[in-house]
Amino acid sequence: MERIHNEGRSITNFGEELIKTEYDSFIIDNKREMTEAEEIHVFMKDIKKTNEAIAFAKQVERTDLIEENQKKLAILEAYVPKMMDEREVRFFLAENGVAEMSLKDAMKFSMQVLDGKADKALVSKIVKELLAK
Repeated sequence: MERIHNEGRSITNFGEELIKTEYDSFIIDNKREMTEAEEIHVFMKDIKKTNEAIAFAKQVERTDLIEENQKKLAILEAYVPKMMDEREVRFFLAENGVAEMSLKDAMKFSMQVLDGKADKALVSKIVKELLAK
């Protein structure tokens, strides 16, 4: 949370409230401060929920909800690092010999190293493809 405030980004009260609520809940549940990696996970989880809300709002043609969630999404995305795309993930995994590992070892390695840097579903898909060859 300190990192969030130190970056000097001006975000709306809505965004600040959203971040503070998640952060406070984490501290209460875990009785410790959040690490930077855990902050990113919180944001990623909220980004996923917000994308789902946007998709649902589009299905029911609720432009008000679409706009509200797009604003929320922009706030959240400002605090996460750029995610690796499929090409970058595939290259990274191939360079690190994932194709020669067992599925268990490949998934463990990939998820640890790419945690917060790439979408987990994408990493899983690529690991399985590399092991199938």
